[in-house]
Amino acid sequence: MAATPTLQPASMRDRLGPASRADAWRWLLIALAGAVAGLALSLVFTSIAAVIAGTPGGARTLANEASPPVWFVACELVGLWCGFALAAVAVTRSGRTVGLTVNPRDAWYLLVGMGLQLVVDAVYLPFHLHGLTKSNNSLLGGGTSWLLLVPAVLTICFAPFFEELFFRGVVLRGLVAAWRTRPAALGVAAAVLVDATLFGLAHLGTDAWYQLPGLIALGVILCVLAIRSGRLGPPILTHAGFNLLAVVLYAGTR
Repeated sequence: MAATPTLQPASMRDRLGPASRADAWRWLLIALAGAVAGLALSLVFTSIAAVIAGTPGGARTLANEASPPVWFVACELVGLWCGFALAAVAVTRSGRTVGLTVNPRDAWYLLVGMGLQLVVDAVYLPFHLHGLTKSNNSLLGGGTSWLLLVPAVLTICFAPFFEELFFRGVVLRGLVAAWRTRPAALGVAAAVLVDATLFGLAHLGTDAWYQLPGLIALGVILCVLAIRSGRLGPPILTHAGFNLLAVVLYAGTR
Protein backbone atom coordinates (compact mmCIF):
# COMPACT_ATOMS: atom_id res chain seq x y z
CA MET A 1 0.00 0.00 0.00
CA ALA A 2 1.35 3.40 -0.94
CA ALA A 3 2.21 5.71 1.91
CA THR A 4 0.03 8.74 2.49
CA PRO A 5 1.77 11.82 1.02
CA THR A 6 2.88 14.28 3.66
CA LEU A 7 4.10 17.03 1.30
CA GLN A 8 7.51 17.27 2.91
CA PRO A 9 10.93 16.10 1.67
CA ALA A 10 11.74 12.45 2.27
CA SER A 11 14.92 13.45 4.07
CA MET A 12 12.86 15.43 6.57
CA ARG A 13 10.45 12.53 7.15
CA ASP A 14 13.42 10.26 7.86
CA ARG A 15 14.67 12.70 10.50
CA LEU A 16 11.27 13.28 12.13
CA GLY A 17 11.20 12.83 15.89
CA PRO A 18 13.74 11.19 18.22
CA ALA A 19 16.23 8.75 16.70
CA SER A 20 15.79 6.13 19.44
CA ARG A 21 13.94 5.42 22.67
CA ALA A 22 16.85 6.83 24.66
CA ASP A 23 16.77 9.94 22.49
CA ALA A 24 13.01 10.16 23.11
CA TRP A 25 13.52 10.39 26.87
CA ARG A 26 16.10 13.10 26.24
CA TRP A 27 13.45 15.01 24.28
CA LEU A 28 11.00 14.69 27.14
CA LEU A 29 13.54 15.90 29.69
CA ILE A 30 14.31 18.86 27.45
CA ALA A 31 10.58 19.56 27.14
CA LEU A 32 10.25 19.60 30.93
CA ALA A 33 13.24 21.94 31.21
CA GLY A 34 11.76 24.18 28.51
CA ALA A 35 8.43 24.40 30.34
CA VAL A 36 10.15 25.28 33.61
CA ALA A 37 12.34 27.84 31.84
CA GLY A 38 9.26 29.35 30.20
CA LEU A 39 7.47 29.74 33.51
CA ALA A 40 10.58 31.29 35.06
CA LEU A 41 11.00 33.72 32.16
CA SER A 42 7.32 34.67 32.38
CA LEU A 43 7.80 35.53 36.04
CA VAL A 44 10.94 37.53 35.30
CA PHE A 45 9.40 39.45 32.38
CA THR A 46 6.16 40.27 34.19
CA SER A 47 7.98 41.26 37.37
CA ILE A 48 10.28 43.64 35.49
CA ALA A 49 7.34 45.11 33.58
CA ALA A 50 5.34 45.55 36.80
CA VAL A 51 8.23 47.47 38.37
CA ILE A 52 8.54 49.69 35.30
CA ALA A 53 4.78 50.34 35.34
CA GLY A 54 4.86 51.05 39.08
CA THR A 55 2.13 48.49 39.80
CA PRO A 56 1.26 48.25 43.52
CA GLY A 57 1.73 44.67 44.64
CA GLY A 58 3.77 43.80 41.56
CA ALA A 59 3.17 40.97 39.12
CA ARG A 60 1.41 38.76 41.68
CA THR A 61 -1.43 41.27 42.03
CA LEU A 62 -1.89 41.49 38.27
CA ALA A 63 -1.82 37.71 37.87
CA ASN A 64 -4.86 37.44 40.16
CA GLU A 65 -6.89 39.98 38.21
CA ALA A 66 -9.77 38.72 36.06
CA SER A 67 -8.63 40.96 33.19
CA PRO A 68 -4.91 41.75 33.45
CA PRO A 69 -3.54 44.62 31.32
CA VAL A 70 -2.36 43.89 27.80
CA TRP A 71 1.33 44.43 28.58
CA PHE A 72 1.18 41.92 31.44
CA VAL A 73 -0.41 39.23 29.25
CA ALA A 74 2.13 39.88 26.49
CA CYS A 75 5.10 39.58 28.86
CA GLU A 76 3.69 36.43 30.41
CA LEU A 77 3.12 34.73 27.05
CA VAL A 78 6.43 35.79 25.51
CA GLY A 79 8.33 34.37 28.48
CA LEU A 80 6.50 31.05 28.23
CA TRP A 81 7.00 30.86 24.46
CA CYS A 82 10.71 31.50 24.84
CA GLY A 83 10.91 28.34 26.94
CA PHE A 84 8.92 26.39 24.35
CA ALA A 85 11.15 27.63 21.53
CA LEU A 86 14.33 26.81 23.44
CA ALA A 87 13.11 23.24 23.92
CA ALA A 88 12.40 22.87 20.19
CA VAL A 89 15.81 24.28 19.26
CA ALA A 90 17.56 21.99 21.75
CA VAL A 91 16.01 18.76 20.46
CA THR A 92 16.80 19.61 16.84
CA ARG A 93 20.47 20.46 17.38
CA SER A 94 21.34 16.82 16.68
CA GLY A 95 19.87 17.05 13.18
CA ARG A 96 16.43 15.66 14.03
CA THR A 97 13.27 17.59 13.15
CA VAL A 98 9.93 18.29 14.82
CA GLY A 99 8.13 18.46 11.45
CA LEU A 100 7.79 22.23 11.29
CA THR A 101 6.48 22.41 7.73
CA VAL A 102 3.51 24.50 6.60
CA ASN A 103 2.07 24.32 3.09
CA PRO A 104 -0.36 26.72 1.36
CA ARG A 105 -3.05 24.04 1.19
CA ASP A 106 -2.98 23.83 4.99
CA ALA A 107 -5.04 27.04 5.02
CA TRP A 108 -8.28 25.06 4.92
CA TYR A 109 -7.48 23.77 8.42
CA LEU A 110 -8.44 27.24 9.64
CA LEU A 111 -12.02 26.26 8.81
CA VAL A 112 -11.56 22.95 10.61
CA GLY A 113 -10.48 24.81 13.73
CA MET A 114 -13.41 27.21 13.54
CA GLY A 115 -15.75 24.26 13.17
CA LEU A 116 -14.26 22.62 16.25
CA GLN A 117 -14.83 25.82 18.23
CA LEU A 118 -18.50 25.77 17.20
CA VAL A 119 -18.79 22.11 18.23
CA VAL A 120 -17.25 22.77 21.65
CA ASP A 121 -19.53 25.77 22.20
CA ALA A 122 -22.57 23.72 21.16
CA VAL A 123 -21.68 20.89 23.55
CA TYR A 124 -21.29 23.24 26.51
CA LEU A 125 -24.30 25.42 25.66
CA PRO A 126 -26.98 23.27 27.37
CA PHE A 127 -25.06 23.40 30.64
CA HIS A 128 -25.16 27.23 30.84
CA LEU A 129 -21.59 27.42 32.14
CA HIS A 130 -20.96 31.12 32.66
CA GLY A 131 -17.30 30.56 33.50
CA LEU A 132 -16.38 29.50 29.97
CA THR A 133 -15.35 33.05 29.11
CA LYS A 134 -12.95 33.42 32.03
CA SER A 135 -9.92 32.25 30.06
CA ASN A 136 -10.80 34.69 27.27
CA ASN A 137 -11.17 37.49 29.80
CA SER A 138 -7.73 36.78 31.23
CA LEU A 139 -6.17 36.95 27.76
CA LEU A 140 -8.31 39.57 26.02
CA GLY A 141 -10.23 41.41 28.72
CA GLY A 142 -7.44 43.90 29.41
CA GLY A 143 -7.55 45.14 25.83
CA THR A 144 -9.92 47.99 25.07
CA SER A 145 -10.73 49.38 21.61
CA TRP A 146 -7.69 48.98 19.33
CA LEU A 147 -5.61 47.48 22.17
CA LEU A 148 -7.71 44.34 21.81
CA LEU A 149 -5.72 43.71 18.63
CA VAL A 150 -2.55 43.02 20.61
CA PRO A 151 -3.78 40.03 22.64
CA ALA A 152 -5.89 38.95 19.65
CA VAL A 153 -2.81 38.70 17.42
CA LEU A 154 -0.91 36.89 20.17
CA THR A 155 -3.78 34.43 20.60
CA ILE A 156 -4.47 33.78 16.93
CA CYS A 157 -1.00 33.91 15.36
CA PHE A 158 1.68 33.27 17.94
CA ALA A 159 0.02 30.97 20.49
CA PRO A 160 -0.82 28.23 17.96
CA PHE A 161 2.70 28.31 16.52
CA PHE A 162 4.64 28.06 19.78
CA GLU A 163 2.19 25.72 21.52
CA GLU A 164 2.07 23.27 18.61
CA LEU A 165 5.85 23.49 18.26
CA PHE A 166 6.13 22.41 21.90
CA PHE A 167 3.20 20.06 22.52
CA ARG A 168 2.96 18.34 19.15
CA GLY A 169 6.50 18.91 17.90
CA VAL A 170 8.53 18.05 21.00
CA VAL A 171 6.33 16.40 23.63
CA LEU A 172 4.15 14.24 21.37
CA ARG A 173 7.07 13.05 19.23
CA GLY A 174 9.00 12.21 22.37
CA LEU A 175 6.12 10.28 23.93
CA VAL A 176 5.40 8.29 20.77
CA ALA A 177 9.05 7.28 20.39
CA ALA A 178 9.45 6.52 24.10
CA TRP A 179 6.36 4.29 24.27
CA ARG A 180 6.94 2.01 21.31
CA THR A 181 4.90 -1.07 22.15
CA ARG A 182 3.25 -4.02 20.48
CA PRO A 183 0.70 -3.34 19.20
CA ALA A 184 2.13 0.01 18.15
CA ALA A 185 -1.30 1.64 18.23
CA LEU A 186 -1.43 1.22 22.01
CA GLY A 187 1.70 3.29 22.58
CA VAL A 188 0.54 5.95 20.14
CA ALA A 189 -2.88 6.14 21.79
CA ALA A 190 -1.28 6.53 25.22
CA ALA A 191 1.05 9.23 23.90
CA VAL A 192 -1.87 11.13 22.36
CA LEU A 193 -3.93 10.95 25.54
CA VAL A 194 -1.06 12.12 27.77
CA ASP A 195 -0.10 14.94 25.40
CA ALA A 196 -3.71 16.10 25.04
CA THR A 197 -4.18 16.04 28.82
CA LEU A 198 -1.03 18.08 29.40
CA PHE A 199 -2.24 20.53 26.75
CA GLY A 200 -5.62 20.81 28.45
CA LEU A 201 -4.15 21.31 31.91
CA ALA A 202 -1.81 24.01 30.57
CA HIS A 203 -4.83 26.02 29.39
CA LEU A 204 -7.03 25.38 32.38
CA GLY A 205 -8.02 28.05 34.86
CA THR A 206 -8.02 27.08 38.53
CA ASP A 207 -11.79 27.63 38.78
CA ALA A 208 -12.93 26.15 35.47
CA TRP A 209 -12.25 22.42 35.59
CA TYR A 210 -15.34 21.70 33.52
CA GLN A 211 -13.43 23.07 30.51
CA LEU A 212 -10.95 20.18 30.69
CA PRO A 213 -12.91 17.64 28.57
CA GLY A 214 -13.24 20.11 25.69
CA LEU A 215 -9.57 21.08 25.89
CA ILE A 216 -8.46 17.44 25.94
CA ALA A 217 -10.71 16.65 22.97
CA LEU A 218 -9.13 19.51 21.03
CA GLY A 219 -5.68 18.27 22.03
CA VAL A 220 -6.48 14.76 20.78
CA ILE A 221 -7.55 16.09 17.39
CA LEU A 222 -4.42 18.22 17.09
CA CYS A 223 -2.29 15.19 17.96
CA VAL A 224 -4.02 13.07 15.31
CA LEU A 225 -3.43 15.75 12.69
CA ALA A 226 0.26 15.98 13.62
CA ILE A 227 0.74 12.20 13.48
CA ARG A 228 -1.20 11.56 10.28
CA SER A 229 0.43 14.41 8.35
CA GLY A 230 3.91 14.11 9.85
CA ARG A 231 3.92 17.91 9.94
CA LEU A 232 2.94 20.75 12.26
CA GLY A 233 1.19 22.78 9.58
CA PRO A 234 -2.26 21.14 10.02
CA PRO A 235 -2.38 21.39 13.84
CA ILE A 236 -1.01 24.94 13.82
CA LEU A 237 -3.66 26.17 11.38
CA THR A 238 -6.44 24.21 13.12
CA HIS A 239 -5.39 25.69 16.46
CA ALA A 240 -5.31 29.16 14.88
CA GLY A 241 -8.82 28.74 13.48
CA PHE A 242 -10.10 27.57 16.86
CA ASN A 243 -8.62 30.63 18.57
CA LEU A 244 -9.73 32.94 15.77
CA LEU A 245 -13.40 32.16 16.20
CA ALA A 246 -13.07 32.37 20.00
CA VAL A 247 -11.63 35.89 19.64
CA VAL A 248 -14.33 36.92 17.15
CA LEU A 249 -17.11 35.64 19.41
CA TYR A 250 -15.54 37.39 22.40
CA ALA A 251 -15.18 40.68 20.49
CA GLY A 252 -18.82 40.43 19.47
CA THR A 253 -19.89 40.56 23.12
CA ARG A 254 -17.83 43.65 23.95
